[in-house]
Amino acid sequence: MKEDVSSANAALIERMSHGDKQAKNELIERNMGLVYSAAKRFSARGYDLEDIVQIGAIGLIKAAEKFDVSFGVRFSTYAVPMIVGEIKRFIRDDGAVKISRTLKEAALKGWRTEEILRRRFNREPTINEIAAECGIAPETLVEAFDAASPPDSLYAESYGGGTKPVALIDTISGGDMEESVINRVMVDEIMESLSDREKQVMIMRYFRGKTQAEVAKDFGVSQVQISRIEKKAMDKLRSLIP
Repeated sequence: MKEDVSSANAALIERMSHGDKQAKNELIERNMGLVYSAAKRFSARGYDLEDIVQIGAIGLIKAAEKFDVSFGVRFSTYAVPMIVGEIKRFIRDDGAVKISRTLKEAALKGWRTEEILRRRFNREPTINEIAAECGIAPETLVEAFDAASPPDSLYAESYGGGTKPVALIDTISGGDMEESVINRVMVDEIMESLSDREKQVMIMRYFRGKTQAEVAKDFGVSQVQISRIEKKAMDKLRSLIP
């Protein structure tokens, strides 16, 4: 299927090189799926999907106008960063990424409580301890912390089984550059496929940079159990990536 899309794009780009203006419109229409994939990541954080799609479409149009086969990459590989860049530019100019007031208030309350408990216990409090003190469900608190974190937290590094830091997206990305770029804008969406416990573990590990041992201590289980949950979640994420 990907090869068919790539071939179709190549044919349209060839027609464009000969002055076929209709080919440009067809190229844009054929690749609008890239825009929707990118837009979904940002709409989940408070923006209307159609508004973000319109902004992303501007990036796709720019990509169609500027692409040249001499770049040596597929059109989609070239287009996705321009689409995402256009959306991020809009969000930067519009202000901070929006999240619901409820999640924002929960995150702020959680962070304040975390600091209070850290001083009280003279150690890092667990999610369950923070949630109990706040009167907020642990899974809701984890979701609030995640939503209130900057989008770039997807690329935050964590230490896996070895000593080399690794980002969540790099552990589930495979294949060529095109797949990697598209995966980057779809991670938020496919994370929703995880169970509450799996999501909590992945957020603690890759969004908050905790080790398996630290996560195990937070949840009051063994490191082996956390390792199994993480592996199951990772396998699920890999299976959902096109």
